Amino acid sequence: GLVQRLSSIAECVSFDVEGRDVKDAGAEALAATLRDANCKLHTLDIADDGVGAAGAEALAAALRDANCKLHTLNIDDNAVGDAGAEALAAALRDAHCKLHTLNIGENAVGDAGAEALAAALRDANCKLHTLDIG
Repeated sequence: GLVQRLSSIAECVSFDVEGRDVKDAGAEALAATLRDANCKLHTLDIADDGVGAAGAEALAAALRDANCKLHTLNIDDNAVGDAGAEALAAALRDAHCKLHTLNIGENAVGDAGAEALAAALRDANCKLHTLDIG
């Protein structure tokens, strides 16, 4: 199925699976691929894919990995909530995170998640240029 095919994207530079129902299992498979030293992926679009906090947490862990080359993550219109936003915010504060653009709008992010993201933007390690939480 889809999860098995996701591990074969390491040679891609950009990958768009918007609206493909990736869910947490798919996000976890993508995260494993992002941690692979041979993965060239710079742009990942998983908007409207049923990704929850667990998927966001897996992706956040990958962003903290020195092998991850991801610069742009669109995780818009999912259900990551505060827990997912807080995990991504922690990744943004990590020196290994190379993310420049994060779209996390339409994710039921409340005050706690928004505050964590705001704090990450003030961190010296944060390389983010564009944050969309609309």
